[in-house]
Amino acid sequence: MMDSTKKRKLLDGSEVEDYDYPIDLILHTKAPAKWKLIDLETGQEYLGSEISHETFGELLRSKVAKAKIGSWFKTKGRVIKNG
Repeated sequence: MMDSTKKRKLLDGSEVEDYDYPIDLILHTKAPAKWKLIDLETGQEYLGSEISHETFGELLRSKVAKAKIGSWFKTKGRVIKNG
């Protein structure tokens, strides 16, 4: 049986699964400009900014209802303990 899973090759040579549908990755923050997203396939970098579109909340709720929301995980950096 053939493996029909599509893959994308990243700049470091590793591979990741490529889905047939888009998945939104959402970050909740009080300081959006402190965040940078790096595309590991192309090397493109994106900086966070405020979203001020009036229908964004409605669009987000519909995507959550369709379970098309991904998640983030920490890959490096220090942990700061409060207290």
